[in-house]
Amino acid sequence: MSIVLALSQLVSIIVIIIYEFKRKFLSIFLWATLLIMFGIPHFLSEILRQSKYDNDTMIQASIFVTLFNLVYLFIRIFLSKSRFKKKYSQIKKKEYIVNDYIDNRISRYLFAILCVSMVVFGIVVFINFGSILNVSWGGLYVLNRDTGIWNPLRYIYFIFFASAGVCLVFKENKSKLLFIISVVLILFYGLLSGNRTNILPLLLVFIIPLVFKSEKRFSIKAIVGLSLLGAFSVYLVYFIKLNRIYGGFYATLSSIDFSTMNVLVLDMILNGEGELGLRNAFYHFIDNNNQFPNFNEGHTYRRLLFIAIPTSLSFGLKPPDFAISMGSAWINDFSNNNYSMHPTLYGDVFGNFWWLGIFMGIYWAIFAYVIDKIVDRRNPSIKNVLLVLGGSMYIIIARGSIYNAVFIAFISCLLIFGVYFLSKLRFEK
Repeated sequence: MSIVLALSQLVSIIVIIIYEFKRKFLSIFLWATLLIMFGIPHFLSEILRQSKYDNDTMIQASIFVTLFNLVYLFIRIFLSKSRFKKKYSQIKKKEYIVNDYIDNRISRYLFAILCVSMVVFGIVVFINFGSILNVSWGGLYVLNRDTGIWNPLRYIYFIFFASAGVCLVFKENKSKLLFIISVVLILFYGLLSGNRTNILPLLLVFIIPLVFKSEKRFSIKAIVGLSLLGAFSVYLVYFIKLNRIYGGFYATLSSIDFSTMNVLVLDMILNGEGELGLRNAFYHFIDNNNQFPNFNEGHTYRRLLFIAIPTSLSFGLKPPDFAISMGSAWINDFSNNNYSMHPTLYGDVFGNFWWLGIFMGIYWAIFAYVIDKIVDRRNPSIKNVLLVLGGSMYIIIARGSIYNAVFIAFISCLLIFGVYFLSKLRFEK
């Protein structure tokens, strides 16, 4: 029975992926990530009997995930069937010229913002670490903690996600030089910062065209391309994790040779460490029936409701970070104020609402519907940038870092649309 139920959750995720691929929904990145981080590993754990949790816990996890997925799919189909179609009036030749001018201006602005932010990042790193070769994720973490809101690196993080999508714009426009420069800048920031999420925009630049420009059915080319990019993405994420362990990108390359590095990365992947092991916290919550402080109170979603208001100014209406509460439950240390846990989207939903979290499939279906509307822009530059930003957000959400993902997207969207309106304003003048 446990294997059948594990198979049912896997099939439900695959069905959603096929449905969203055919309709070119951006939320396919949410489900593709959940397939890699939960669907396949959970199924294999049941077949191989490798989980440290008992059979009853694994069965409950399978049932919860399957029901959540079915609720999501039902509402997604309902919204898709009922949505209205936009009817655009014929665009005049003069309007084409105006749109093309604004489009070019937007891409130039975003590229300039990306370049300036990376220069500032390099300067801050040089001042605090003496050289970009000395920087590490741990060092940046301490710097962020000690300098608070005055640290420019905090703002660079949002500026980066707002502007990194311009790389896809240059790829689509075949601007080879600007595309290469953008790739180098994203790699520079992603590898030196040691933050795995910072490499997502670059991966999506190559994945998005395969998803949104292919036929509605899965072609051999799309399957092979997406599989290779998916495997490379997993490898790259764990490579960046290895950099953290060895104290930074340069320190890793200086300490071990390529062969040893490759063995260590593959060993982490095969042993289910890092991202592929986050689902264990979800099992832990089920095993203990959510008997932890701050659980079953919907803290993540209450925080989202007040996303534009700092916690200190919310008069107690905005609860503390639920990721810290989940981290405390995971390490069994309820005096913890720093360690956070992101137990995939499923684990976060369960921790927030217990078994009632199944019905949060309704929320996420509506959320995905709204995001599709926001991303569906007539301006190609804005649309491509939003595709990269939205895809990054969905991958981070699937990991279970829900508030952080939505907050990044929220601030970045404000910056992107600010650039868009500035471009239109300057043209009108």
